[in-house]
Amino acid sequence: MKQVGDKKRILHFIGGGEVGGAEELLLTLMKLLDQDYYEAYLICLCQGPFAELAAEYGFQTAVIPMKHKFDLSTIKPIRQYLLENKIDLVHTHGVRANLVARTAAKKEGLPVVTTFHSVLRYDYDSIFKALLAKYITTATNRHTDKFIAISRAIKKEILEMGVPDDRITVIHNGLDTSKYTEIRDPQETKRELGLDPDKYTVAMIARLHPVKGHQYFLQAAREILNQGIDAQFLIIGEGIYRENIKHWIEELSLDEAVIMPGYYSPIENIYGVCDVLCVPSLMEGLGMVVLEAMYFNVPVVASNVGGIQEIIENRINGLLVEPRDARGLADAVISIWENKDLAEKFKERSQETLKEFSLEKMAHHIEETYRSLLPE
Repeated sequence: MKQVGDKKRILHFIGGGEVGGAEELLLTLMKLLDQDYYEAYLICLCQGPFAELAAEYGFQTAVIPMKHKFDLSTIKPIRQYLLENKIDLVHTHGVRANLVARTAAKKEGLPVVTTFHSVLRYDYDSIFKALLAKYITTATNRHTDKFIAISRAIKKEILEMGVPDDRITVIHNGLDTSKYTEIRDPQETKRELGLDPDKYTVAMIARLHPVKGHQYFLQAAREILNQGIDAQFLIIGEGIYRENIKHWIEELSLDEAVIMPGYYSPIENIYGVCDVLCVPSLMEGLGMVVLEAMYFNVPVVASNVGGIQEIIENRINGLLVEPRDARGLADAVISIWENKDLAEKFKERSQETLKEFSLEKMAHHIEETYRSLLPE
């Protein structure tokens, strides 16, 4: 039996098959929670590197693998885990977690918090998969007591699922700057990547996925070169769209202008060689890459979509263009290339923007959400 004054045990559920943005954010949150009041636990529903990473940080971590997205057989061992570990609250992240963890928690009478990290219809490479994910999620939304949306754009998505407004709170992600090391000499990174040290470098940092808009980045690259600007283009990331991107590079005769080394770490070295960062996404839940670029004083040109609109104020701390508008993207990059004062203004104002996206603010609001559901 728990005693008065015992720490509240928060159990997080996530797929965990990879270490992506949601996993990194969750690990940061677990580290930031008030250690005097909360104890963080983690269950991953896929075998993968995230469980090992969390365990290395000293968190109570387990894997209860789901054989497929509809594998309800995991509910029984999850309920057993909840009882054995005297869990006080369940916090779910992602489609798999929403299906089984919310169901198990409600059977044990526990409060549930669910974070939505993205807009579901843009997370999948087919409409069928997206509809299936939305169905799975909607089916157990009734089991969640409080929903956390990482942006107002995500809140709109949750509302469209029929969730009442008073059960949703918007809590922007915070940028974890403690993970960055000192940027090494940019000339060394340029040599490593095969970049020309004298050319203007336009970069895109994103997983290679349809939602990220790589084709518009490449079309803009072609337009920028056609305007006589001596530029080179860097694509950082890996994913399912690599062959498509390689095809577009060849089709647009960009073989000599585009460097695509794949995944790269530490990412701060990439920001050290960027003159401008492009984020031509079709949708972003928030757009952490925008905050990263701001932190490293790289001016940003991004799509006027989703949570990006909550970070960038057009022509104040960056430039916004409409999604799928390659010409607009090219013109925006050219305007930064031509106007050094504009670039400096963006860098200066971006530092003010970052104060609104602090980790401490994020953790404080999430703890407030927990307290609203937990007995004293």
